[in-house]
Amino acid sequence: MPVIVLIHGLGMNNYFWVDPEKCFVLGGLAPLTIFLTDRHDNVGNTISFGSVDPQIQGLWNCLKTGGFSLASWTQSQPLGPIQLAIDELKTAMDTVRNKWPGKAIYIIGHSRGGLIARRFLLEKSGGDIEGLVTICSPHAGTGMAKFSRYLKPAGVIVEKIIPRKSKATLTQALNRVSTFLQSPAIAELEPESEFIVSLQKKLPGKIRKLSFGGTSPALFQVIVRLPSGNHKVVKFPDLLAGAIPSGHLPRELTPGLGDALVSAESAELSGSKHYNFPDNHVKAAYDNKIHGIILDFLS
Repeated sequence: MPVIVLIHGLGMNNYFWVDPEKCFVLGGLAPLTIFLTDRHDNVGNTISFGSVDPQIQGLWNCLKTGGFSLASWTQSQPLGPIQLAIDELKTAMDTVRNKWPGKAIYIIGHSRGGLIARRFLLEKSGGDIEGLVTICSPHAGTGMAKFSRYLKPAGVIVEKIIPRKSKATLTQALNRVSTFLQSPAIAELEPESEFIVSLQKKLPGKIRKLSFGGTSPALFQVIVRLPSGNHKVVKFPDLLAGAIPSGHLPRELTPGLGDALVSAESAELSGSKHYNFPDNHVKAAYDNKIHGIILDFLS
Protein backbone atom coordinates (compact mmCIF):
# COMPACT_ATOMS: atom_id res chain seq x y z
CA MET A 1 0.00 0.00 0.00
CA PRO A 2 1.36 3.49 -0.84
CA VAL A 3 1.83 6.35 1.60
CA ILE A 4 -0.60 9.24 1.14
CA VAL A 5 0.52 12.81 1.85
CA LEU A 6 -2.37 15.26 2.28
CA ILE A 7 -1.96 19.04 1.86
CA HIS A 8 -4.60 21.50 3.10
CA GLY A 9 -5.52 24.72 1.34
CA LEU A 10 -5.18 28.43 1.91
CA GLY A 11 -6.09 29.69 5.38
CA MET A 12 -6.84 26.19 6.72
CA ASN A 13 -5.01 23.78 9.02
CA ASN A 14 -4.37 20.05 9.26
CA TYR A 15 -7.75 19.44 10.88
CA PHE A 16 -9.30 20.08 7.44
CA TRP A 17 -8.80 16.38 6.67
CA VAL A 18 -9.76 15.03 10.08
CA ASP A 19 -12.21 17.19 12.05
CA PRO A 20 -13.86 20.24 10.42
CA GLU A 21 -15.06 21.46 13.83
CA LYS A 22 -11.40 22.18 14.71
CA CYS A 23 -10.52 23.81 11.39
CA PHE A 24 -11.33 27.50 11.65
CA VAL A 25 -11.74 29.96 8.81
CA LEU A 26 -12.08 33.74 8.37
CA GLY A 27 -9.39 34.47 10.94
CA GLY A 28 -10.91 32.16 13.55
CA LEU A 29 -14.42 33.58 13.20
CA ALA A 30 -16.11 30.26 12.47
CA PRO A 31 -15.34 26.55 12.03
CA LEU A 32 -15.05 24.99 8.59
CA THR A 33 -18.43 23.36 9.16
CA ILE A 34 -20.19 26.57 8.03
CA PHE A 35 -19.29 25.48 4.48
CA LEU A 36 -20.68 21.97 5.05
CA THR A 37 -24.18 22.77 6.32
CA ASP A 38 -27.04 21.51 4.21
CA ARG A 39 -30.02 21.72 6.52
CA HIS A 40 -31.81 24.04 8.92
CA ASP A 41 -31.27 23.60 12.64
CA ASN A 42 -33.83 23.90 15.40
CA VAL A 43 -31.75 25.61 18.07
CA GLY A 44 -33.86 28.76 17.92
CA ASN A 45 -30.92 31.18 17.59
CA THR A 46 -31.61 34.52 15.96
CA ILE A 47 -28.87 33.78 13.44
CA SER A 48 -27.12 30.50 12.61
CA PHE A 49 -25.33 28.75 9.76
CA GLY A 50 -27.47 25.60 9.90
CA SER A 51 -26.32 22.08 10.79
CA VAL A 52 -24.04 19.45 9.29
CA ASP A 53 -24.92 15.87 8.40
CA PRO A 54 -23.72 13.87 11.45
CA GLN A 55 -22.53 11.08 9.10
CA ILE A 56 -20.10 13.34 7.24
CA GLN A 57 -16.55 11.95 7.07
CA GLY A 58 -13.22 13.56 6.30
CA LEU A 59 -10.92 12.01 3.70
CA TRP A 60 -8.32 11.10 6.36
CA ASN A 61 -10.70 8.70 8.12
CA CYS A 62 -11.78 7.22 4.79
CA LEU A 63 -8.19 6.50 3.78
CA LYS A 64 -7.25 5.23 7.23
CA THR A 65 -10.12 2.74 7.08
CA GLY A 66 -8.78 1.70 3.68
CA GLY A 67 -5.49 0.73 5.29
CA PHE A 68 -3.26 3.46 3.85
CA SER A 69 -0.32 5.04 5.66
CA LEU A 70 -1.04 8.78 6.03
CA ALA A 71 0.94 11.97 6.59
CA SER A 72 0.08 15.65 6.76
CA TRP A 73 1.01 18.85 8.58
CA THR A 74 -0.33 22.32 9.37
CA GLN A 75 1.42 24.95 7.28
CA SER A 76 3.26 27.46 9.46
CA GLN A 77 1.77 30.39 7.53
CA PRO A 78 -1.44 29.16 5.86
CA LEU A 79 -2.07 32.68 4.54
CA GLY A 80 1.59 33.26 3.69
CA PRO A 81 3.58 33.00 0.46
CA ILE A 82 3.06 29.72 -1.38
CA GLN A 83 6.81 29.13 -1.71
CA LEU A 84 7.04 28.80 2.07
CA ALA A 85 4.50 25.97 2.00
CA ILE A 86 6.37 24.33 -0.90
CA ASP A 87 9.57 24.37 1.16
CA GLU A 88 7.69 22.84 4.09
CA LEU A 89 6.43 20.08 1.81
CA LYS A 90 10.03 19.25 0.91
CA THR A 91 10.78 18.75 4.62
CA ALA A 92 7.59 16.72 5.10
CA MET A 93 8.54 14.44 2.20
CA ASP A 94 11.94 13.77 3.75
CA THR A 95 10.18 12.75 6.97
CA VAL A 96 7.80 10.46 5.05
CA ARG A 97 10.66 8.75 3.21
CA ASN A 98 12.53 8.17 6.47
CA LYS A 99 9.47 6.72 8.18
CA TRP A 100 8.31 4.54 5.27
CA PRO A 101 11.49 3.79 3.27
CA GLY A 102 10.96 2.32 -0.16
CA LYS A 103 7.19 2.89 -0.23
CA ALA A 104 5.45 4.53 -3.17
CA ILE A 105 3.90 7.93 -2.42
CA TYR A 106 0.72 9.66 -3.58
CA ILE A 107 -0.03 13.32 -2.87
CA ILE A 108 -3.56 14.67 -2.37
CA GLY A 109 -4.08 18.43 -2.23
CA HIS A 110 -7.20 20.51 -1.66
CA SER A 111 -7.42 23.96 -3.26
CA ARG A 112 -4.01 25.68 -2.99
CA GLY A 113 -2.68 22.43 -1.55
CA GLY A 114 -2.88 20.89 -5.02
CA LEU A 115 -0.78 23.73 -6.44
CA ILE A 116 1.80 23.33 -3.69
CA ALA A 117 2.14 19.67 -4.72
CA ARG A 118 2.25 20.50 -8.41
CA ARG A 119 5.03 23.06 -8.03
CA PHE A 120 6.96 20.64 -5.79
CA LEU A 121 6.76 17.95 -8.48
CA LEU A 122 8.03 20.41 -11.10
CA GLU A 123 10.98 21.36 -8.90
CA LYS A 124 11.91 17.91 -7.60
CA SER A 125 12.14 14.67 -9.53
CA GLY A 126 10.54 12.28 -7.07
CA GLY A 127 10.93 8.80 -8.51
CA ASP A 128 8.93 7.35 -5.61
CA ILE A 129 5.91 9.62 -6.19
CA GLU A 130 3.38 7.67 -8.21
CA GLY A 131 0.42 10.00 -8.33
CA LEU A 132 -1.22 13.35 -7.64
CA VAL A 133 -4.86 14.01 -6.74
CA THR A 134 -6.20 17.58 -6.63
CA ILE A 135 -9.58 18.67 -5.27
CA CYS A 136 -10.88 22.09 -6.39
CA SER A 137 -7.35 23.37 -7.08
CA PRO A 138 -7.14 26.51 -9.30
CA HIS A 139 -4.65 25.17 -11.86
CA ALA A 140 -5.41 28.07 -14.16
CA GLY A 141 -5.84 30.53 -11.28
CA THR A 142 -8.94 32.19 -9.85
CA GLY A 143 -10.25 35.66 -10.48
CA MET A 144 -12.15 35.97 -7.20
CA ALA A 145 -9.73 38.53 -5.74
CA LYS A 146 -11.03 41.04 -8.26
CA PHE A 147 -14.53 40.83 -6.84
CA SER A 148 -13.79 41.60 -3.18
CA ARG A 149 -14.85 45.20 -3.80
CA TYR A 150 -18.43 44.01 -4.17
CA LEU A 151 -18.57 42.73 -0.59
CA LYS A 152 -19.39 46.19 0.78
CA PRO A 153 -22.56 46.61 -1.32
CA ALA A 154 -23.45 43.02 -0.46
CA GLY A 155 -23.24 44.07 3.19
CA VAL A 156 -25.76 46.83 2.52
CA ILE A 157 -28.17 44.19 1.23
CA VAL A 158 -27.59 42.16 4.40
CA GLU A 159 -28.44 45.11 6.63
CA LYS A 160 -31.88 45.34 5.03
CA ILE A 161 -32.62 41.67 5.71
CA ILE A 162 -31.37 40.65 9.13
CA PRO A 163 -32.29 41.83 12.65
CA ARG A 164 -30.26 44.70 14.08
CA LYS A 165 -28.58 42.67 16.83
CA SER A 166 -27.29 40.15 14.28
CA LYS A 167 -25.72 42.67 11.90
CA ALA A 168 -22.39 42.96 13.70
CA THR A 169 -21.62 39.24 13.37
CA LEU A 170 -22.37 39.03 9.66
CA THR A 171 -20.70 42.35 8.90
CA GLN A 172 -17.56 41.07 10.64
CA ALA A 173 -17.71 37.90 8.53
CA LEU A 174 -17.99 39.89 5.29
CA ASN A 175 -15.09 42.13 6.33
CA ARG A 176 -12.89 39.10 7.01
CA VAL A 177 -13.86 37.53 3.68
CA SER A 178 -12.89 40.81 1.99
CA THR A 179 -9.51 40.90 3.79
CA PHE A 180 -8.91 37.28 2.85
CA LEU A 181 -9.67 37.89 -0.83
CA GLN A 182 -7.30 40.87 -0.90
CA SER A 183 -4.36 39.10 0.77
CA PRO A 184 -1.03 38.70 -1.10
CA ALA A 185 -1.53 34.93 -0.97
CA ILE A 186 -4.71 35.28 -3.03
CA ALA A 187 -2.92 37.57 -5.50
CA GLU A 188 -0.51 34.70 -6.22
CA LEU A 189 -3.50 32.69 -7.46
CA GLU A 190 -4.75 35.21 -10.02
CA PRO A 191 -4.78 33.74 -13.55
CA GLU A 192 -1.92 35.89 -14.88
CA SER A 193 0.25 35.78 -11.76
CA GLU A 194 3.87 34.76 -12.05
CA PHE A 195 3.21 31.68 -9.93
CA ILE A 196 0.26 30.39 -12.00
CA VAL A 197 2.18 30.99 -15.23
CA SER A 198 5.12 29.01 -13.80
CA LEU A 199 2.86 25.97 -13.31
CA GLN A 200 1.96 25.63 -16.95
CA LYS A 201 4.53 22.93 -17.60
CA LYS A 202 3.85 19.24 -17.98
CA LEU A 203 4.39 17.03 -14.98
CA PRO A 204 6.53 13.93 -15.47
CA GLY A 205 4.54 11.53 -17.65
CA LYS A 206 4.95 8.63 -15.24
CA ILE A 207 2.92 10.41 -12.54
CA ARG A 208 -0.72 9.31 -12.44
CA LYS A 209 -3.13 12.23 -12.18
CA LEU A 210 -6.68 12.66 -10.91
CA SER A 211 -8.60 15.90 -10.35
CA PHE A 212 -12.00 17.10 -9.18
CA GLY A 213 -13.97 20.32 -9.60
CA GLY A 214 -17.10 21.68 -7.93
CA THR A 215 -20.11 23.21 -9.69
CA SER A 216 -22.17 24.57 -6.78
CA PRO A 217 -21.26 28.14 -5.77
CA ALA A 218 -23.44 28.04 -2.62
CA LEU A 219 -20.49 28.40 -0.23
CA PHE A 220 -22.44 28.96 2.97
CA GLN A 221 -25.85 29.99 4.23
CA VAL A 222 -27.02 32.21 7.06
CA ILE A 223 -30.40 31.36 8.58
CA VAL A 224 -32.13 34.29 10.25
CA ARG A 225 -35.07 33.85 12.61
CA LEU A 226 -37.39 36.80 12.06
CA PRO A 227 -39.52 38.37 14.84
CA SER A 228 -42.55 36.72 13.23
CA GLY A 229 -41.03 33.30 13.91
CA ASN A 230 -40.37 32.62 10.22
CA HIS A 231 -36.91 32.05 8.77
CA LYS A 232 -35.00 33.93 6.13
CA VAL A 233 -32.16 32.04 4.38
CA VAL A 234 -29.37 34.22 3.03
CA LYS A 235 -26.81 32.41 0.89
CA PHE A 236 -23.28 33.43 -0.02
CA PRO A 237 -22.32 34.13 -2.72
CA ASP A 238 -25.91 34.89 -3.81
CA LEU A 239 -25.44 38.22 -2.01
CA LEU A 240 -22.26 38.88 -3.94
CA ALA A 241 -23.87 37.80 -7.20
CA GLY A 242 -26.69 40.26 -6.57
CA ALA A 243 -24.18 43.08 -6.11
CA ILE A 244 -22.16 42.36 -9.26
CA PRO A 245 -23.36 44.16 -12.40
CA SER A 246 -25.29 42.03 -14.88
CA GLY A 247 -23.04 40.22 -17.33
CA HIS A 248 -19.99 40.36 -15.05
CA LEU A 249 -20.67 37.31 -12.88
CA PRO A 250 -17.49 35.20 -12.92
CA ARG A 251 -17.48 31.49 -13.67
CA GLU A 252 -16.48 30.81 -10.05
CA LEU A 253 -19.87 32.16 -8.91
CA THR A 254 -21.99 30.75 -11.73
CA PRO A 255 -24.09 27.65 -10.90
CA GLY A 256 -22.85 24.70 -12.93
CA LEU A 257 -19.50 26.36 -13.64
CA GLY A 258 -17.82 26.97 -10.29
CA ASP A 259 -17.60 26.14 -6.58
CA ALA A 260 -17.66 29.81 -5.36
CA LEU A 261 -13.87 30.16 -5.28
CA VAL A 262 -12.57 28.12 -8.24
CA SER A 263 -14.14 27.41 -11.63
CA ALA A 264 -14.61 23.78 -12.62
CA GLU A 265 -12.59 24.51 -15.75
CA SER A 266 -9.63 25.80 -13.72
CA ALA A 267 -9.85 22.79 -11.39
CA GLU A 268 -8.99 20.36 -14.20
CA LEU A 269 -5.39 19.20 -13.96
CA SER A 270 -3.88 18.82 -17.41
CA GLY A 271 -3.50 15.18 -18.39
CA SER A 272 -5.64 13.91 -15.52
CA LYS A 273 -8.83 11.92 -15.29
CA HIS A 274 -11.17 14.71 -14.23
CA TYR A 275 -14.60 14.73 -12.57
CA ASN A 276 -16.99 17.55 -11.69
CA PHE A 277 -19.46 17.20 -8.82
CA PRO A 278 -22.30 19.50 -7.64
CA ASP A 279 -20.33 20.57 -4.54
CA ASN A 280 -19.00 23.85 -3.21
CA HIS A 281 -15.30 24.45 -2.66
CA VAL A 282 -15.19 22.66 0.71
CA LYS A 283 -17.91 20.02 0.37
CA ALA A 284 -16.06 18.37 -2.50
CA ALA A 285 -13.41 17.15 -0.06
CA TYR A 286 -16.16 15.52 2.04
CA ASP A 287 -18.16 13.97 -0.81
CA ASN A 288 -18.43 10.18 -0.37
CA LYS A 289 -18.60 9.65 -4.13
CA ILE A 290 -15.33 11.53 -4.59
CA HIS A 291 -13.82 9.48 -1.76
CA GLY A 292 -14.83 6.31 -3.61
CA ILE A 293 -13.16 7.43 -6.85
CA ILE A 294 -9.99 8.33 -4.95
CA LEU A 295 -9.89 4.92 -3.25
CA ASP A 296 -10.26 3.18 -6.62
CA PHE A 297 -7.48 5.37 -8.06
CA LEU A 298 -5.10 4.61 -5.19
CA SER A 299 -5.81 0.90 -5.43
